[in-house]
Amino acid sequence: MSKVAVGLDIGGTKISACLINQQGQASAAIQTATPAQEGAQAILDTAANLILKLIRSADQTPITCGIGSAGTFDLAGNVLQATEHLRGWAGTALSDEMTLRIGIPTFAMNDVHAAALGELWFGAPKRDDRLAFVAVGSGIGGAIIADRRVLRGKSGQAGAIGHVPVAATKKRICNCGGENHLEAFASGLAIEQTYYELSGVHLGLQKIGDLARNMDSTALLAIQIAIDFLAEVLAHFITMTDPGLIILGGGVIGLGSLFVNPLFDQMRTLLQVPVVEIEMQVASLGNNAAMVGAGALALRHLDGEVIGNFFS
Repeated sequence: MSKVAVGLDIGGTKISACLINQQGQASAAIQTATPAQEGAQAILDTAANLILKLIRSADQTPITCGIGSAGTFDLAGNVLQATEHLRGWAGTALSDEMTLRIGIPTFAMNDVHAAALGELWFGAPKRDDRLAFVAVGSGIGGAIIADRRVLRGKSGQAGAIGHVPVAATKKRICNCGGENHLEAFASGLAIEQTYYELSGVHLGLQKIGDLARNMDSTALLAIQIAIDFLAEVLAHFITMTDPGLIILGGGVIGLGSLFVNPLFDQMRTLLQVPVVEIEMQVASLGNNAAMVGAGALALRHLDGEVIGNFFS
């Protein structure tokens, strides 16, 4: 019988858990709301309770747990830096804290890095040994895979395109505290804020998407503004890294062709030969990508592979 791990994804709005086997197949998925503004201990306790609930109901006993979470991590699974999406998250020894709570070895990493590994191993065409993964959700994150390893960079933030400054005429403060970052104009929360500024009405992303599909001009404009900012930064990102394949994931991609098609088209107009030939895809693992990548990495580590070998 295939060994299984718990795969956990800690995001700004929800915490999701499932079982991951050695073939990257996910099962028994459950989720709960993230107490994102209640501090690290509340987030840890909520995540641990979700994992224990999953373990109690599982047909197989997981032998390890892999966590993908918002934030910048070291290789020991400690949160080096985090935005206010998760209040008080910076400084959390996530791997150690979760191991103590659930009683099995736990390995934590950045959620977009985990998602990129999931797509590399189980989603993207196996011919690719390099790719870029960009998650557009409540925030925006990125990861670069080169020679089948995640590029971390000196500080662990390589690929973090959400915090690239953009040329905006109206000032917005990003959740990291910076001014006029991409995340403040192109994330799901940013689309909701733009819609409110245009209409005076507070609506969630799904409702804005429904209105846009019915050709509501304000909803369409709010989405197009996000696409404009994102396409320009992604074009720069692709030109500088030349990954050959870019994969988009995250909750905003759930808007489907309303968002993805015009984004890809606009990116093409901004790219030059030869990088204009880049392959563009939506994440084949969907919202499971971070859980699959984190869980699979944890299993590989217990089989004797060194965590550091997956990163550079």
